[in-house]
Parts: sequence; structure tokens; C-alpha cells
Amino acid sequence: MKKELQFNLFKGKRGGRRPGAGRKRIHSKGVSHLKRETVTKRTPQHVNFKFQCSIRNKDCLKLLKRSIQNAQKMGLKIIHFSLQSNHVHLITEADNNEVLTKGMRALTITFSKGLNRGRVQLERYHLHVLKTLREVKHAIVYVLFNEQKHTKKKASKIDGYTSVLYLEEGLKLVRNFAQKNKVTLKIDKISEEFTLPQSSGYLLSKSLKDLAVI
Repeated sequence: MKKELQFNLFKGKRGGRRPGAGRKRIHSKGVSHLKRETVTKRTPQHVNFKFQCSIRNKDCLKLLKRSIQNAQKMGLKIIHFSLQSNHVHLITEADNNEVLTKGMRALTITFSKGLNRGRVQLERYHLHVLKTLREVKHAIVYVLFNEQKHTKKKASKIDGYTSVLYLEEGLKLVRNFAQKNKVTLKIDKISEEFTLPQSSGYLLSKSLKDLAVI
């Protein structure tokens, strides 16, 4: 049986379809470009995205707050946030996928341009739609106490790089987390006020109340 010969008709030509053409991937393989999960106003979302530079500082915190405000103008509600060494965690509410897409586009573009370091975002944002109370509670604790969950130190501080201290129930959440995990958490003062919207959905509001129960 004769083998078919394959010819590269585009070899040596500029542009067009050819092996190795196009911009090279610079992001990880962790976030595929398949269709997103379906988003509804009844299901909150856990969103995170990464950068190839350090972003855990006061200037980036101010930039994140400005980015959140721009996202909320698009209809996306940012309920909780966490600014880590090279990535950001968010708990959001959106009526549908279109609102989420527009809001996240506004947020990531504002943040990336504000860093003024060229192309720094490693990948498109990762989305996990939260469908049960257990999922939502786990996500809230993971986002608000991300550093403590990873370092597992017996003594550390809540330093304002998460939204926990901007919440009315923030002090209760901190105390309950410390008691449950048998750790000591020092609370630093917040230098400036920042208002986040209240959750309008059952899953988030119910989860926050349960976690803040004394």
C-alpha cells in the first residue's frame, strides 16, 4: 500500500497557515479554551487568574480595588477577593455568562494595564461555578484565609490583602476560623475604607451567615 506524501505548501511564505505559525503559548495548560460552565444569578462563582510577576503589595491592592470597581460597572458583583503573591482569587455573582465575561474583561484589562509591565497575565481566568452550600462555604474560607490555608502557621496575621476585614461579619469570621483551626490571628488596621456589595443570592448570604455564627 502506497503512503501518501504530505507537502507543506506554505513553506517559505509569510503569513497564512503553516506549521509553527501564530503567537506562541505563554500560559499554562491548566485553563482550556473549552466552553465555560453555565453561570446564573443563583450560582456564585469562584474565579482566579495568575500573573508572571509579584503583585502582593499595597500599590497592587489599590489597583485591584480600582479594577473591581470597573468590573462592577459592567454588572459583575465582586463579593470577596484575595490578593496573593502572583494570583488573585474572587467570589463573584453574575446574572449570566455575558455579564461575567464583560466584568472580568474590564477587571483584568484594568489590572494588567495598571501594572505597566507589558503582557503579564499568564492565562485566561479559571472559573468554578458553586452549586451547593458546602462548595460555597469551602470557597469563601479558601479565598478569605488563603495564606493561612497554605502556610498552616500556628500564628499569623490578617493583613488586609483579602476582603475579610471589609465585611460586617469579618471579625466573627476571623475568630471562628482561628478557633476551628487552633491558630492565632493578629488583625492589622485597614488604612482605607472600601465598600463591597452585599450578596443578593441565597447560597452566598446563607454561607456567610453560617460561617459567622458565634
